[in-house]
Amino acid sequence: MKKDRKNIILQSLAGMLEERNLSKVTTASLAEKSNITEAALYRHFPSKRSIYAELFSFCDNTVFAKCNELKKEKISSKDKVKNAFIFFMLFIEKNKGFARLLSREALSSDEQNVSENVNQFYERFELMLRQMLKEDEKNLRTQAGISAQLIITTLEGNIGRYIRSKFKDSPSSYIENVWSLLSLSIFKD
Repeated sequence: MKKDRKNIILQSLAGMLEERNLSKVTTASLAEKSNITEAALYRHFPSKRSIYAELFSFCDNTVFAKCNELKKEKISSKDKVKNAFIFFMLFIEKNKGFARLLSREALSSDEQNVSENVNQFYERFELMLRQMLKEDEKNLRTQAGISAQLIITTLEGNIGRYIRSKFKDSPSSYIENVWSLLSLSIFKD
C-alpha cells in the first residue's frame, strides 16, 4: 500500500507539471490531487524536494536503461545514436511532466539538488552518446564529443519548443526530419 501511495503521489506530480501553472504546485495541492492529506504526503516523502528528486530518478532510470540496452545491440553506431535520440524525444512526448523537469522550468531554488541532477543527467547522456559515436569514429565528420554536444543541444532545444507550444507541437511529428538534418551534420554517409 505504501508503494502504491508513493506512485500515486509521483503520478499526480507528473500530471500537475503537465497541466498547471507551475507556481501553484504546492504540497497542499499535490496532496489534494493525490487524494491524501498533506500529513500523509509527508509520511511518504520528507520534503517536496524529495518528491521531485524521486520523480526525476524515474526519468533518469528509464532513459539510461534504454541507452544501455542500445549499447549492447548489434546495430551500427549511427542506428544506436538515432534510436537513443528518438526514444528520448518520444519519452518526453509521452511524459510531458518530465519535459518541465528536464528544462528545469518546474524547479524552484528549493529543488537545487534536482537541478544539479538534471545537469548530471545531460552530462551522462552526452557521454553515452559520445561512447556510441566513437564505435564508428571514422564515419564522423568531426569529433565524437562535438557531435554528442550537438545532439544534446538539439534535444534541449526541442524540449523547450515542445513546452512553448503548450505540448501541442508533438515531437513525433518532426523528429525524423530533425534526425535527418543532425545525421547529415554528424555522419559522412
